[in-house]
Amino acid sequence: MIEKFIISLTKKSETKLDKLILENCPPSLSLSRTKIQDLIKRQMVFDPQKNDALTSKTKTTDLEQVFLYLDKGLQKNLIPEDLDVPIVFEDKSLVVFNKPANMVVHPVKLSQRGTLVNFLIHRYQDTLPTTYDQFRPGIIHRLDKDTSGLIVIAKTAFCANALIAQFKSRDVKKIYLALCIGNPVDNLNKIICKPGVDVLEDNSIEVKTYVRRNKTNRETMEVNSDQGKLAISRFRIQTIYDLGKDQKLSLVSCEIETGRTHQIRVHSKYIESPIFGDKLYKLNRREDFELEKFVVSLCDDNRRLRQILHAHELSIRHPESQEILSFRANLPSDFSSFLSKLSKYKTS
Repeated sequence: MIEKFIISLTKKSETKLDKLILENCPPSLSLSRTKIQDLIKRQMVFDPQKNDALTSKTKTTDLEQVFLYLDKGLQKNLIPEDLDVPIVFEDKSLVVFNKPANMVVHPVKLSQRGTLVNFLIHRYQDTLPTTYDQFRPGIIHRLDKDTSGLIVIAKTAFCANALIAQFKSRDVKKIYLALCIGNPVDNLNKIICKPGVDVLEDNSIEVKTYVRRNKTNRETMEVNSDQGKLAISRFRIQTIYDLGKDQKLSLVSCEIETGRTHQIRVHSKYIESPIFGDKLYKLNRREDFELEKFVVSLCDDNRRLRQILHAHELSIRHPESQEILSFRANLPSDFSSFLSKLSKYKTS
Protein backbone atom coordinates (compact mmCIF):
# COMPACT_ATOMS: atom_id res chain seq x y z
CA MET A 1 0.00 0.00 0.00
CA ILE A 2 1.18 3.49 -0.81
CA GLU A 3 1.28 5.79 2.21
CA LYS A 4 1.76 9.54 2.12
CA PHE A 5 4.24 11.17 4.52
CA ILE A 6 4.61 14.89 5.06
CA ILE A 7 8.24 15.86 5.54
CA SER A 8 8.83 19.31 7.02
CA LEU A 9 12.13 20.72 5.80
CA THR A 10 13.13 22.55 8.97
CA LYS A 11 16.82 21.74 8.64
CA LYS A 12 18.39 23.60 5.72
CA SER A 13 22.06 22.78 5.71
CA GLU A 14 21.71 20.71 2.50
CA THR A 15 20.63 22.06 -0.90
CA LYS A 16 20.38 18.91 -3.01
CA LEU A 17 16.87 17.54 -2.81
CA ASP A 18 17.79 13.98 -1.87
CA LYS A 19 20.20 15.14 0.86
CA LEU A 20 17.72 17.70 2.16
CA ILE A 21 14.98 15.07 2.48
CA LEU A 22 17.35 12.61 4.14
CA GLU A 23 18.39 15.29 6.61
CA ASN A 24 14.77 15.90 7.62
CA CYS A 25 13.34 12.39 7.46
CA PRO A 26 12.31 10.84 10.79
CA PRO A 27 14.45 7.77 11.66
CA SER A 28 11.33 5.60 11.76
CA LEU A 29 11.12 5.71 7.95
CA SER A 30 14.55 4.06 7.62
CA LEU A 31 15.26 5.73 4.29
CA SER A 32 18.67 5.72 2.68
CA ARG A 33 19.85 8.36 0.24
CA THR A 34 19.67 5.75 -2.55
CA LYS A 35 16.06 4.96 -1.70
CA ILE A 36 15.16 8.66 -1.69
CA GLN A 37 16.86 9.10 -5.07
CA ASP A 38 14.77 6.19 -6.37
CA LEU A 39 11.56 7.79 -5.04
CA ILE A 40 12.44 11.06 -6.77
CA LYS A 41 13.16 9.22 -10.01
CA ARG A 42 9.82 7.40 -9.77
CA GLN A 43 8.02 10.73 -9.23
CA MET A 44 6.84 9.86 -5.74
CA VAL A 45 8.07 13.10 -4.14
CA PHE A 46 5.76 16.11 -4.52
CA ASP A 47 5.71 19.83 -3.81
CA PRO A 48 2.44 20.31 -1.84
CA GLN A 49 2.19 23.95 -2.91
CA LYS A 50 2.31 23.30 -6.65
CA ASN A 51 1.22 19.64 -6.55
CA ASP A 52 4.09 18.86 -8.91
CA ALA A 53 6.45 15.93 -8.82
CA LEU A 54 9.96 17.04 -7.87
CA THR A 55 13.14 16.12 -9.71
CA SER A 56 16.79 15.89 -8.75
CA LYS A 57 17.26 19.35 -10.32
CA THR A 58 14.54 21.05 -8.26
CA LYS A 59 15.69 24.20 -6.47
CA THR A 60 15.08 23.66 -2.77
CA THR A 61 15.50 27.18 -1.38
CA ASP A 62 11.75 27.88 -1.22
CA LEU A 63 10.62 24.40 -0.24
CA GLU A 64 9.06 24.15 3.22
CA GLN A 65 7.53 20.69 2.94
CA VAL A 66 7.46 17.70 0.61
CA PHE A 67 4.96 14.87 0.25
CA LEU A 68 6.66 11.50 0.16
CA TYR A 69 4.78 8.45 -1.15
CA LEU A 70 6.12 5.19 0.19
CA ASP A 71 5.29 1.65 -0.82
CA LYS A 72 5.19 -0.33 2.42
CA GLY A 73 6.36 -3.45 0.62
CA LEU A 74 3.19 -5.53 0.61
CA GLN A 75 3.63 -6.16 -3.11
CA LYS A 76 6.72 -8.21 -2.29
CA ASN A 77 4.45 -10.94 -0.92
CA LEU A 78 2.86 -11.47 -4.32
CA ILE A 79 4.28 -14.28 -6.43
CA PRO A 80 6.37 -13.02 -9.39
CA GLU A 81 5.89 -14.94 -12.66
CA ASP A 82 7.55 -14.65 -16.04
CA LEU A 83 4.49 -14.72 -18.32
CA ASP A 84 4.02 -13.99 -22.01
CA VAL A 85 2.39 -10.55 -22.16
CA PRO A 86 3.25 -8.61 -25.34
CA ILE A 87 4.35 -4.98 -24.87
CA VAL A 88 2.79 -2.48 -27.29
CA PHE A 89 4.52 0.64 -25.91
CA GLU A 90 6.77 1.55 -23.00
CA ASP A 91 8.59 4.59 -21.67
CA LYS A 92 9.69 5.80 -18.23
CA SER A 93 6.13 6.78 -17.24
CA LEU A 94 3.86 4.02 -18.51
CA VAL A 95 3.61 0.74 -20.36
CA VAL A 96 0.83 -0.57 -22.60
CA PHE A 97 0.30 -4.33 -22.90
CA ASN A 98 -1.76 -6.52 -25.19
CA LYS A 99 -3.28 -8.70 -22.46
CA PRO A 100 -3.97 -12.31 -23.49
CA ALA A 101 -7.40 -13.81 -23.02
CA ASN A 102 -7.87 -16.06 -19.96
CA MET A 103 -5.70 -13.81 -17.80
CA VAL A 104 -7.02 -12.08 -14.69
CA VAL A 105 -5.69 -8.52 -14.32
CA HIS A 106 -5.00 -8.59 -10.59
CA PRO A 107 -5.16 -11.20 -7.80
CA VAL A 108 -7.52 -11.05 -4.85
CA LYS A 109 -5.25 -13.09 -2.58
CA LEU A 110 -1.50 -13.45 -2.16
CA SER A 111 -1.39 -17.07 -3.36
CA GLN A 112 -3.10 -16.37 -6.70
CA ARG A 113 -1.02 -16.97 -9.81
CA GLY A 114 -1.17 -16.32 -13.54
CA THR A 115 -2.46 -12.75 -13.27
CA LEU A 116 -1.10 -9.69 -15.04
CA VAL A 117 0.06 -8.35 -11.67
CA ASN A 118 2.13 -11.50 -11.06
CA PHE A 119 3.93 -10.64 -14.29
CA LEU A 120 4.28 -6.97 -13.31
CA ILE A 121 5.91 -7.98 -10.00
CA HIS A 122 8.34 -10.18 -11.94
CA ARG A 123 9.22 -7.46 -14.46
CA TYR A 124 9.23 -4.35 -12.26
CA GLN A 125 9.68 -5.75 -8.73
CA ASP A 126 8.30 -3.21 -6.23
CA THR A 127 8.85 -0.09 -8.34
CA LEU A 128 5.25 0.42 -9.50
CA PRO A 129 2.93 2.74 -7.56
CA THR A 130 -0.04 1.13 -5.82
CA THR A 131 -3.20 2.69 -7.20
CA TYR A 132 -6.09 1.19 -5.27
CA ASP A 133 -4.79 -1.55 -2.96
CA GLN A 134 -1.80 -3.82 -2.43
CA PHE A 135 -2.87 -6.16 -5.23
CA ARG A 136 -2.96 -3.50 -7.96
CA PRO A 137 0.49 -1.99 -8.54
CA GLY A 138 0.31 0.37 -11.52
CA ILE A 139 -3.23 -0.70 -12.41
CA ILE A 140 -5.31 2.12 -13.92
CA HIS A 141 -8.22 0.19 -15.42
CA ARG A 142 -9.21 -3.43 -15.90
CA LEU A 143 -10.27 -5.92 -18.54
CA ASP A 144 -12.38 -9.01 -17.86
CA LYS A 145 -10.44 -12.25 -17.57
CA ASP A 146 -11.51 -13.49 -21.02
CA THR A 147 -11.28 -10.11 -22.74
CA SER A 148 -8.00 -9.63 -24.56
CA GLY A 149 -6.31 -6.43 -25.63
CA LEU A 150 -4.92 -3.08 -24.58
CA ILE A 151 -4.33 -2.21 -20.96
CA VAL A 152 -2.18 0.68 -19.69
CA ILE A 153 -0.04 0.44 -16.56
CA ALA A 154 1.43 3.44 -14.72
CA LYS A 155 5.09 3.33 -13.69
CA THR A 156 5.03 6.46 -11.51
CA ALA A 157 2.60 7.91 -8.96
CA PHE A 158 2.28 11.09 -11.01
CA CYS A 159 1.37 9.11 -14.13
CA ALA A 160 -1.09 6.96 -12.18
CA ASN A 161 -2.94 9.96 -10.78
CA ALA A 162 -3.08 11.67 -14.19
CA LEU A 163 -4.33 8.60 -16.04
CA ILE A 164 -6.95 7.77 -13.42
CA ALA A 165 -8.23 11.34 -13.80
CA GLN A 166 -8.39 10.90 -17.59
CA PHE A 167 -10.46 7.73 -17.29
CA LYS A 168 -12.81 9.35 -14.77
CA SER A 169 -13.33 12.43 -16.95
CA ARG A 170 -13.95 10.21 -20.04
CA ASP A 171 -11.00 11.71 -21.92
CA VAL A 172 -9.75 8.27 -22.96
CA LYS A 173 -10.87 6.77 -26.27
CA LYS A 174 -11.57 3.03 -26.08
CA ILE A 175 -12.72 0.90 -29.01
CA TYR A 176 -13.35 -2.84 -28.76
CA LEU A 177 -13.96 -5.48 -31.40
CA ALA A 178 -16.51 -8.19 -30.75
CA LEU A 179 -17.96 -11.12 -32.65
CA CYS A 180 -21.68 -10.95 -31.93
CA ILE A 181 -24.55 -13.33 -32.58
CA GLY A 182 -27.02 -12.06 -35.17
CA ASN A 183 -27.15 -8.66 -36.83
CA PRO A 184 -28.58 -5.84 -34.69
CA VAL A 185 -29.72 -3.97 -37.81
CA ASP A 186 -32.13 -6.82 -38.64
CA ASN A 187 -33.96 -6.14 -35.37
CA LEU A 188 -33.55 -2.37 -35.46
CA ASN A 189 -37.27 -1.57 -35.28
CA LYS A 190 -37.52 -3.71 -32.16
CA ILE A 191 -34.41 -2.61 -30.30
CA ILE A 192 -34.82 1.14 -30.83
CA CYS A 193 -38.09 0.83 -28.89
CA LYS A 194 -36.04 -0.10 -25.84
CA PRO A 195 -35.24 2.74 -23.41
CA GLY A 196 -31.81 4.21 -24.01
CA VAL A 197 -31.28 2.82 -27.53
CA ASP A 198 -30.88 5.22 -30.45
CA VAL A 199 -29.44 5.30 -33.96
CA LEU A 200 -26.97 8.15 -34.50
CA GLU A 201 -26.24 10.12 -37.67
CA ASP A 202 -23.23 7.93 -38.45
CA ASN A 203 -25.54 4.85 -38.30
CA SER A 204 -23.97 3.57 -35.11
CA ILE A 205 -26.30 2.19 -32.44
CA GLU A 206 -25.96 4.04 -29.16
CA VAL A 207 -26.96 2.36 -25.92
CA LYS A 208 -27.22 4.75 -22.99
CA THR A 209 -28.54 3.12 -19.83
CA TYR A 210 -27.89 2.63 -16.17
CA VAL A 211 -26.09 -0.58 -15.26
CA ARG A 212 -26.15 -2.19 -11.83
CA ARG A 213 -25.30 -5.52 -10.23
CA ASN A 214 -28.00 -8.16 -10.54
CA LYS A 215 -29.66 -8.67 -7.17
CA THR A 216 -30.25 -12.40 -7.64
CA ASN A 217 -26.99 -13.30 -9.39
CA ARG A 218 -24.18 -11.16 -8.00
CA GLU A 219 -21.77 -12.34 -10.72
CA THR A 220 -23.70 -10.48 -13.38
CA MET A 221 -24.66 -6.90 -14.20
CA GLU A 222 -27.95 -5.74 -15.69
CA VAL A 223 -29.57 -2.77 -17.40
CA ASN A 224 -31.81 -0.71 -15.13
CA SER A 225 -34.05 2.22 -15.99
CA ASP A 226 -32.98 4.55 -13.20
CA GLN A 227 -30.59 2.84 -10.75
CA GLY A 228 -26.91 2.05 -11.02
CA LYS A 229 -24.17 3.82 -12.96
CA LEU A 230 -24.58 5.46 -16.34
CA ALA A 231 -23.08 3.40 -19.16
CA ILE A 232 -22.70 4.61 -22.76
CA SER A 233 -21.75 2.30 -25.65
CA ARG A 234 -21.80 2.88 -29.40
CA PHE A 235 -21.92 -0.15 -31.70
CA ARG A 236 -20.97 -0.05 -35.36
CA ILE A 237 -21.39 -3.07 -37.64
CA GLN A 238 -18.17 -3.88 -39.51
CA THR A 239 -18.93 -7.19 -41.24
CA ILE A 240 -21.91 -9.53 -41.51
CA TYR A 241 -21.43 -13.30 -41.84
CA ASP A 242 -24.49 -15.15 -43.17
CA LEU A 243 -24.25 -18.83 -42.21
CA GLY A 244 -27.61 -19.77 -43.73
CA LYS A 245 -30.84 -20.91 -42.06
CA ASP A 246 -31.32 -17.38 -40.70
CA GLN A 247 -28.11 -17.65 -38.67
CA LYS A 248 -25.72 -14.71 -38.73
CA LEU A 249 -22.68 -13.36 -36.93
CA SER A 250 -21.53 -9.75 -36.87
CA LEU A 251 -18.08 -8.30 -36.41
CA VAL A 252 -18.87 -5.21 -34.35
CA SER A 253 -16.74 -2.32 -33.13
CA CYS A 254 -17.85 -0.75 -29.89
CA GLU A 255 -16.66 2.56 -28.54
CA ILE A 256 -17.38 3.01 -24.86
CA GLU A 257 -17.60 6.42 -23.28
CA THR A 258 -17.81 4.94 -19.80
CA GLY A 259 -16.10 1.88 -18.35
CA ARG A 260 -18.62 -0.02 -16.25
CA THR A 261 -18.21 -3.63 -15.22
CA HIS A 262 -19.15 -5.95 -18.14
CA GLN A 263 -20.57 -2.92 -19.96
CA ILE A 264 -20.18 -4.10 -23.56
CA ARG A 265 -21.38 -7.59 -22.71
CA VAL A 266 -24.47 -6.26 -20.93
CA HIS A 267 -25.33 -3.81 -23.72
CA SER A 268 -24.76 -6.43 -26.43
CA LYS A 269 -27.28 -8.66 -24.74
CA TYR A 270 -29.65 -5.70 -24.34
CA ILE A 271 -29.75 -5.15 -28.12
CA GLU A 272 -30.21 -8.92 -28.54
CA SER A 273 -26.82 -9.56 -30.17
CA PRO A 274 -24.81 -11.13 -27.32
CA ILE A 275 -21.11 -11.68 -27.78
CA PHE A 276 -20.26 -15.06 -29.26
CA GLY A 277 -18.98 -17.44 -26.59
CA ASP A 278 -20.19 -15.35 -23.64
CA LYS A 279 -21.63 -17.85 -21.17
CA LEU A 280 -22.65 -15.22 -18.63
CA TYR A 281 -24.72 -12.99 -20.91
CA LYS A 282 -26.15 -15.40 -23.48
CA LEU A 283 -29.86 -15.34 -24.35
CA ASN A 284 -30.38 -19.13 -24.08
CA ARG A 285 -31.97 -19.29 -27.53
CA ARG A 286 -31.83 -22.72 -29.16
CA GLU A 287 -30.67 -21.20 -32.45
CA ASP A 288 -27.73 -19.55 -30.66
CA PHE A 289 -26.62 -22.90 -29.27
CA GLU A 290 -26.79 -24.49 -32.73
CA LEU A 291 -24.85 -21.57 -34.25
CA GLU A 292 -22.13 -21.89 -31.61
CA LYS A 293 -21.72 -25.61 -32.29
CA PHE A 294 -21.42 -24.96 -36.02
CA VAL A 295 -18.84 -22.17 -35.72
CA VAL A 296 -16.69 -24.11 -33.24
CA SER A 297 -16.72 -27.11 -35.59
CA LEU A 298 -15.45 -24.86 -38.38
CA CYS A 299 -12.44 -23.82 -36.37
CA ASP A 300 -11.62 -27.30 -35.08
CA ASP A 301 -10.36 -25.65 -31.90
CA ASN A 302 -10.34 -27.61 -28.66
CA ARG A 303 -9.49 -24.61 -26.50
CA ARG A 304 -12.07 -23.35 -24.02
CA LEU A 305 -14.56 -21.08 -25.72
CA ARG A 306 -14.60 -17.54 -24.29
CA GLN A 307 -16.39 -14.35 -25.19
CA ILE A 308 -14.78 -13.07 -28.39
CA LEU A 309 -14.12 -9.53 -27.20
CA HIS A 310 -10.90 -7.59 -27.73
CA ALA A 311 -9.79 -4.13 -26.54
CA HIS A 312 -8.56 -3.08 -29.96
CA GLU A 313 -7.78 0.67 -29.81
CA LEU A 314 -6.82 3.03 -27.01
CA SER A 315 -5.97 6.73 -27.03
CA ILE A 316 -4.65 8.61 -24.00
CA ARG A 317 -2.92 11.90 -23.28
CA HIS A 318 0.63 11.28 -22.06
CA PRO A 319 0.85 12.73 -18.52
CA GLU A 320 4.36 14.10 -19.12
CA SER A 321 4.45 15.31 -22.73
CA GLN A 322 0.69 15.96 -23.07
CA GLU A 323 0.93 14.24 -26.47
CA ILE A 324 -2.06 12.16 -27.60
CA LEU A 325 -0.89 8.55 -27.89
CA SER A 326 -2.96 6.08 -29.91
CA PHE A 327 -2.43 2.33 -29.80
CA ARG A 328 -3.84 -0.69 -31.62
CA ALA A 329 -3.50 -4.30 -30.47
CA ASN A 330 -3.30 -7.30 -32.78
CA LEU A 331 -6.16 -9.77 -32.52
CA PRO A 332 -5.44 -12.92 -30.49
CA SER A 333 -5.17 -16.19 -32.40
CA ASP A 334 -8.62 -17.53 -31.49
CA PHE A 335 -10.34 -14.33 -32.64
CA SER A 336 -8.39 -14.13 -35.91
CA SER A 337 -8.97 -17.85 -36.51
CA PHE A 338 -12.73 -17.39 -36.23
CA LEU A 339 -12.65 -14.50 -38.70
CA SER A 340 -10.48 -16.47 -41.13
CA LYS A 341 -12.81 -19.47 -41.09
CA LEU A 342 -15.88 -17.25 -41.42
CA SER A 343 -14.50 -15.22 -44.35
CA LYS A 344 -16.34 -17.31 -46.97
CA TYR A 345 -19.65 -16.39 -45.30
CA LYS A 346 -18.96 -12.64 -45.46
CA THR A 347 -21.77 -10.60 -46.99
CA SER A 348 -20.67 -7.03 -46.23
